[in-house]
Amino acid sequence: MAPSGADATPEGAARQEWLARCEAAYAKVYRGLIAMGATQDEAADALQDAFEDALRQRTPIARPDGWLFVVASRRWHRARWRQRIFRPLELLRGSISNDRDDEIDLLTELGRLTKRQRTVIVSRYVLGLSQREIAELLDIAPGTVAATVHQATALLRERLIGGMK
Repeated sequence: MAPSGADATPEGAARQEWLARCEAAYAKVYRGLIAMGATQDEAADALQDAFEDALRQRTPIARPDGWLFVVASRRWHRARWRQRIFRPLELLRGSISNDRDDEIDLLTELGRLTKRQRTVIVSRYVLGLSQREIAELLDIAPGTVAATVHQATALLRERLIGGMK
């Protein structure tokens, strides 16, 4: 009996290409999650969950890096909420450290942006997605993406360099 031949069909070949493109996007998406504020372990866990979803994905996606980023960032945010809900408040208060109060860095300032602003900035500048692609992935209008990029970059500029150009 011949092998299953799933990869010999056009659907099988497209699936293999999809998975290869997802694997190629791993490092870029991982860096994007770190830029969003995830720890290395959180980013790896969220990305692993996104890869599991990629294995089940049946429809073609033009930008696997954007798809993986959106799925992984949603997984990461859900995990953070679960951790916040189930972690005793005393442990949370005890673990907060402000050793870097005087230090300004991009990751800290990214963390101060709203979730939408952070997601749009990382999608645009880390993943290199277009405004149209970000709008499609986040299900928002392209004009909203443009306005969000403008507002977030203005905030970051003000916070990081004090408005100097």
